[in-house]
Amino acid sequence: MNCEEATKLMDGYLDGELDPITSQTIEQHLRECHKCDRAYKMNGSLIRAIGNATPYYKAPAELRDRIQASLREEIAERSRRSSGPVPRDARPLITKKQAEPRSIPFGTSWNWLALAAAVVFAAIIAWNVLPRLQRPGNDQFLATQLIAGHVRSLMANHLTDVASSDQHTVKPWLDAKLDFAPAVVDLSSEGFPLIGGRLDYLDNRPVAALIYQRRKHFINLFVWPAAPDETRTPKTITRQGYQLLHWVNSDFNYWAVSDVSDNDLQAFKQQFEAQTSHH
Repeated sequence: MNCEEATKLMDGYLDGELDPITSQTIEQHLRECHKCDRAYKMNGSLIRAIGNATPYYKAPAELRDRIQASLREEIAERSRRSSGPVPRDARPLITKKQAEPRSIPFGTSWNWLALAAAVVFAAIIAWNVLPRLQRPGNDQFLATQLIAGHVRSLMANHLTDVASSDQHTVKPWLDAKLDFAPAVVDLSSEGFPLIGGRLDYLDNRPVAALIYQRRKHFINLFVWPAAPDETRTPKTITRQGYQLLHWVNSDFNYWAVSDVSDNDLQAFKQQFEAQTSHH
């Protein structure tokens, strides 16, 4: 197996979708090829980072009981309608124990009907009837994308598309690639030197990513136009060792992502706002 073949099969290998023989072949190639092994480890780390950052919520026990009770009633009602009147003493007793599948038109079984109904019913309850489940908001999903973009830029050696500490070099490059003109400032004198910029894709649109450094740490500042009804109150999120800071200023969304301390990120925001207010 060569590197090109291994690259094409890498996603399937990471997801455990390949047959044992192909998996063994890839593993042998990874032991012999340092370049592919490094790419495999980087992709695996990225998948774990995204998975750990994704919020999960467990449904309460009473939800299962409600679904099962509703399904038993629905199955009993459909059975009565399809079979017609049946003497009371001849009617089957419906219990929690799963009954034998009954055939209905087109070969579909009652088990499959129950499964489909369970999925639909659970979705309806989770979305409309149980607010206490606390569905993940847009910010939580966006935070996952932001962290993934930050990690990806560090692991894939793609921190910048245009590497320069000169704001007059970075800004024209971004302006030519985007349908908006983000503010770019160098904060070297404040301890946050500009490293460069790149294009990224977040929240279903292209965005600007400005890269700043704080000692040995990097800060990804993602910028894109704010919606008219965008919340103007700054917010902070801490997840998996990363600090995320959001604010809206001059009609732009700003999301700063880094593993620096919260105090450093707040100081960065203040210095960035102080400099951009003069532009």
